[in-house]
Amino acid sequence: MSVSGDLDWWRAHREAVHLDPAAAGAALARLKAWKSDHDRDRAAQPGPFLRMAWDGVFGDEDGRVSETIAEIEAALART
Repeated sequence: MSVSGDLDWWRAHREAVHLDPAAAGAALARLKAWKSDHDRDRAAQPGPFLRMAWDGVFGDEDGRVSETIAEIEAALART
Protein backbone atom coordinates (compact mmCIF):
# COMPACT_ATOMS: atom_id res chain seq x y z
CA MET A 1 0.00 0.00 0.00
CA SER A 2 1.19 3.54 -0.66
CA VAL A 3 1.64 6.19 2.01
CA SER A 4 -1.50 7.95 0.85
CA GLY A 5 -3.31 4.59 0.96
CA ASP A 6 -2.17 4.03 4.55
CA LEU A 7 -3.25 7.55 5.51
CA ASP A 8 -6.64 6.96 3.87
CA TRP A 9 -6.96 3.60 5.61
CA TRP A 10 -6.30 5.20 8.98
CA ARG A 11 -8.83 7.99 8.37
CA ALA A 12 -11.42 5.35 7.55
CA HIS A 13 -10.63 3.12 10.56
CA ARG A 14 -9.41 5.39 13.37
CA GLU A 15 -12.89 5.66 14.90
CA ALA A 16 -13.51 1.91 14.71
CA VAL A 17 -14.69 0.34 17.93
CA HIS A 18 -12.64 -2.78 17.24
CA LEU A 19 -9.38 -1.83 15.55
CA ASP A 20 -7.61 -4.68 13.76
CA PRO A 21 -4.21 -4.66 15.51
CA ALA A 22 -2.52 -6.59 12.69
CA ALA A 23 -3.70 -4.17 10.00
CA ALA A 24 -2.86 -1.16 12.17
CA GLY A 25 0.57 -2.59 12.95
CA ALA A 26 1.27 -3.20 9.27
CA ALA A 27 0.23 0.35 8.36
CA LEU A 28 2.33 1.69 11.24
CA ALA A 29 5.41 -0.22 10.03
CA ARG A 30 5.02 1.11 6.48
CA LEU A 31 4.51 4.68 7.70
CA LYS A 32 7.56 4.46 9.97
CA ALA A 33 9.63 3.13 7.07
CA TRP A 34 8.43 6.01 4.87
CA LYS A 35 9.28 8.51 7.64
CA SER A 36 12.75 7.02 8.06
CA ASP A 37 13.42 7.18 4.30
CA HIS A 38 12.02 10.71 4.13
CA ASP A 39 14.21 11.93 7.01
CA ARG A 40 17.31 10.30 5.50
CA ASP A 41 16.60 11.81 2.07
CA ARG A 42 15.98 15.24 3.59
CA ALA A 43 19.23 15.08 5.55
CA ALA A 44 21.09 14.24 2.32
CA GLN A 45 20.01 17.50 0.69
CA PRO A 46 23.07 19.76 0.32
CA GLY A 47 22.64 23.00 2.17
CA PRO A 48 19.80 24.73 3.93
CA PHE A 49 18.13 26.06 0.77
CA LEU A 50 17.52 22.60 -0.66
CA ARG A 51 16.32 21.30 2.72
CA MET A 52 13.91 24.25 2.83
CA ALA A 53 12.73 23.41 -0.69
CA TRP A 54 12.36 19.75 0.36
CA ASP A 55 10.20 20.83 3.28
CA GLY A 56 8.10 22.97 0.97
CA VAL A 57 7.40 20.01 -1.27
CA PHE A 58 7.09 17.23 1.31
CA GLY A 59 6.37 19.05 4.58
CA ASP A 60 2.60 18.57 4.59
CA GLU A 61 2.85 14.87 3.87
CA ASP A 62 5.58 14.49 6.49
CA GLY A 63 3.34 16.18 9.05
CA ARG A 64 0.39 13.93 8.21
CA VAL A 65 2.56 10.83 8.44
CA SER A 66 4.04 11.89 11.80
CA GLU A 67 0.59 12.64 13.20
CA THR A 68 -0.81 9.34 11.95
CA ILE A 69 2.11 7.40 13.42
CA ALA A 70 1.39 8.93 16.83
CA GLU A 71 -2.35 8.22 16.53
CA ILE A 72 -1.83 4.57 15.53
CA GLU A 73 0.68 4.04 18.32
CA ALA A 74 -1.79 5.49 20.84
CA ALA A 75 -4.63 3.35 19.47
CA LEU A 76 -2.53 0.20 19.64
CA ALA A 77 -1.50 1.03 23.20
CA ARG A 78 -5.20 1.10 24.15
CA THR A 79 -5.88 -2.35 22.69
